[in-house]
Amino acid sequence: MRNPTLELFRTLTSVPTAPFREQAVARKTLAWVRQRLGRRVKVSRLRGGMTVSYRGAGQGPALALAAHLDHPGFHLDRGCAKGCRAVLMGGHPRELLEGCLVEAFPRAPQDNKPAAVGILGPAPQKGDAFRLTWKSPPRPGKKLSFGVLALTPWTVKDGWVSSRSIDDLLGCAIALETMRRVVSERVKANLTVLLHRAEEVGFVGALDFARGRRVDPSDSVISIEASRHLPGARPGKGPVIRLGDKASIFDSNLVALLDGAAARLKKRRIPVQRKRLTGGTCEATAYLAFGYETAGVAMPLVNYHNGIGAKAVAPEMVRVSDVDGCVELLVEAARAFPQAALRGVLRARLDKRQRRNERFL
Repeated sequence: MRNPTLELFRTLTSVPTAPFREQAVARKTLAWVRQRLGRRVKVSRLRGGMTVSYRGAGQGPALALAAHLDHPGFHLDRGCAKGCRAVLMGGHPRELLEGCLVEAFPRAPQDNKPAAVGILGPAPQKGDAFRLTWKSPPRPGKKLSFGVLALTPWTVKDGWVSSRSIDDLLGCAIALETMRRVVSERVKANLTVLLHRAEEVGFVGALDFARGRRVDPSDSVISIEASRHLPGARPGKGPVIRLGDKASIFDSNLVALLDGAAARLKKRRIPVQRKRLTGGTCEATAYLAFGYETAGVAMPLVNYHNGIGAKAVAPEMVRVSDVDGCVELLVEAARAFPQAALRGVLRARLDKRQRRNERFL
């Protein structure tokens, strides 16, 4: 059976990615948007990432779905005939990396064929610079930029999706498939997809958007992530409405929008879980810190960041049913968004009242 979300995910994983090295996956994303959405959306390329906007309701707030284009990886430098330095960017499990194979690429690769392959040495006592010794060296003069763990880009088997970079390329695919559904159904709602760079090293792209007001302050932001599974957030039991993360509790009104969507899905026998996921901090907290109304959804993830909580480095894994349920949850939320009394609508009402009455101060 055709699954458009997984087909898009396969496209996005047909090239590698890492923090500040998202050019190739951004290129794949733009090609998909032009082909599937065309002129019905507006695309903006910014230094912190890109936005894709649909204005089905005209003026007013938008529901913004946020995901990120990167995954932990390595920046490569100081190359020689025997190897190079590999600086860890993001949260791979350091204690499991010694002896792992790393595939090396130029800055903007065309596909998943590596220009070289090396073996990681022991984790450094200080800092994040590993030694990478060539197993298959680059050809003379080939300039390398970054590396990723030599794991499967994309596999679906027995109801599981496996990949070196589910977090968060699958989140990107879910956001864009939600957009495709909303656009194709001509839903009378405003929807924006926010695709950030360099989340894995401190929400760099999301903070650039939030601090620079690249997102309208009246918009409501939902972060889409694959987050480490916990008791009460189990694979195969549905996507998780994220009540908060390790750092923050999210906005109750926006969570209520998701709760309403989940109640409608329950009638269709599509399960949804609900929990504060404290295994990490997500981009919703970055927006919350700068005054935005935020919430989050997540897919329960096995082998978080390719092995945290495991005994060996491995592909990340989620259940296909949780992916499908997440898209349905967000489409339902988008349909209900125009009628929801969220912060953007409330702010507009109060602003109008204030402009009418401020002359009496």
